[in-house]
Amino acid sequence: MASYMQNRTSGHVTIEQLMWIPTLQGCFPFAMLVGGFLSSKLEPRAATFIGCSCMTGSVFLSSITIRSGLALFLLSYGVLFGLGQGIAYVVAVSSVINWAPHRVGLFSGLVAGAFGVSAAIFTPIQTRLINPENYVAVNGYFSEPELLDRVPNVFLTLGGIYAIMQLIGLVFICDPPSELQSELDDPTNPHYIRRCLSDSFVVDPNWRWLGTPRSCQQNDGTMTVTQRRVKNPRRTDGDLALLIESDAEFYKCDNDDKKADDGDMTLRQVLRSSTFYALFVTLFCCSFYGNLYYNLYKTFSNTFIDDDMFMAVAFSVGTVANAAGRIGWGIVADKFSFQLALTSAVAMATILLFTMPLTPYGGKPMYFIWLILLFINIAANQTLFITAAVKCFGSKHKALNYGTLILSTTISGILLSAVCQTLLGVIGYTWMFIAAGCIALIAFVVSILTRFTAQGRAISIRKRAVKKRLNFIATNIKKLRSLGKTGPVTVEDEEYHMAQLSDVKKEVLS
Repeated sequence: MASYMQNRTSGHVTIEQLMWIPTLQGCFPFAMLVGGFLSSKLEPRAATFIGCSCMTGSVFLSSITIRSGLALFLLSYGVLFGLGQGIAYVVAVSSVINWAPHRVGLFSGLVAGAFGVSAAIFTPIQTRLINPENYVAVNGYFSEPELLDRVPNVFLTLGGIYAIMQLIGLVFICDPPSELQSELDDPTNPHYIRRCLSDSFVVDPNWRWLGTPRSCQQNDGTMTVTQRRVKNPRRTDGDLALLIESDAEFYKCDNDDKKADDGDMTLRQVLRSSTFYALFVTLFCCSFYGNLYYNLYKTFSNTFIDDDMFMAVAFSVGTVANAAGRIGWGIVADKFSFQLALTSAVAMATILLFTMPLTPYGGKPMYFIWLILLFINIAANQTLFITAAVKCFGSKHKALNYGTLILSTTISGILLSAVCQTLLGVIGYTWMFIAAGCIALIAFVVSILTRFTAQGRAISIRKRAVKKRLNFIATNIKKLRSLGKTGPVTVEDEEYHMAQLSDVKKEVLS
């Protein structure tokens, strides 16, 4: 695109200026806010159609604006493309989470993986359409007339492909029917129990554990147990309670409709949370170093690799690895914790960025390995933070809360574009990668400190040590409820059950 505009539109357009395209596509967070609003007013299919129409229309329009000037091209392929993409994405991921609330990390990772693998499909297609002769760039630019002539028409071809694929996808997107949603929320459903067991424990030392359920009624030495809700720690008060993230329920209150939203934090509450700002800073840093690498990996390779087809293949393999990484990091977050997954990814990315300037000495093999590993570790950024938002702040307002959280990516994108445009030519690639490594190191430190914030334990407590005990207690709960339906439950049974919960509390806190 930079080569076409420099030769056919304006001789002053540079690669550094076109780095504003991913930044303007960073209106993605604002688009997610719009998508969250649309999904609350419209059916998922209708809201997604609006986003898809905006995105595909922007691609068709870009075939015209690339011939007109930089400003119009940035508007069409930057702002409009990002707006449509963000609306469609947030509605899709919200719908998927509604279908599988017990595996937020895995299924949000699947959506993010599908989103990322598209680049592996279309990058070689774009390269084959534009540069089938495998011309070599000179200082990062192409000047061959036949290559440049193909650029505007590629937007029309891609726009048509996008439209067909989106129409097929729209057939399938919808929320689960109310009957199935009720089944997913039923505490006796095995999937629901597994959801409880797979989530992290949320234990805040400032909250005390509830003793006897308030809804229990004692009569003549017996206790009849009515169903009650186990609240999220953000709303729990009392002496003893099993605190489980994502507002999981073992009991169900008679006034459950009234309490259904107890664990869901509104945007106003989220903005008062220290956890939000810790996640905001961490995502800012992760987005900065991730986008810096995405922006520079190819131009950096052009300084010592003169093979455009090799880079297309490398990028395709990298995006497949990135997509697999998104799913893998989601599974790690579900099985262990957000903090373990993120700190592992960021630590590895820090090492790779610091050593990236050494890849020219290793040639194509070393560069290829570093590219794959970085793509895998950067994948955590696209998967883990929506998981963290749901686990910390609840699922009802997830689109709005997550959209606000990833505003940090817009800020980092603007800063990154300014830095690349002003400093890349001055300090060079070596110091740019070292600076990115320092940013990743900051993300690592802040992600560790997140556990000490208000809702930080929701994404930091390890589960393996207590998962077996929770399975045992879940079985006891089901037995206790069964007895409560057929006859009175003795006080001794209830006291034994509460003692088991107390033991789990001690294990978690230790």
